[in-house]
Amino acid sequence: MNGPYTTEREANNVIKYIKTKFFHFMLGLKKVTQHTTSKVYQFIPLQDFTLKSDINWEEVSENIDKQLYAKYGLTDDEISFIESMIRPMD
Repeated sequence: MNGPYTTEREANNVIKYIKTKFFHFMLGLKKVTQHTTSKVYQFIPLQDFTLKSDINWEEVSENIDKQLYAKYGLTDDEISFIESMIRPMD
């Protein structure tokens, strides 16, 4: 396998992360045009995509979002805001 991930599972977990509302909200904090530079990823936390991760990547996007909200201690108001602003990717 080519790239920075050693297994297909890790690569698929990255795709699942990219599809979350959490990821898109964090991306949107810096992205104001259609152009994407490395700076727009500044607020997106890196994750562990291996089996040792504190996130269960086998879940559906909605449940992965819930895990990410809990991991980063988001309040109900913050979660509601994200949920109202970002449409699902699936």
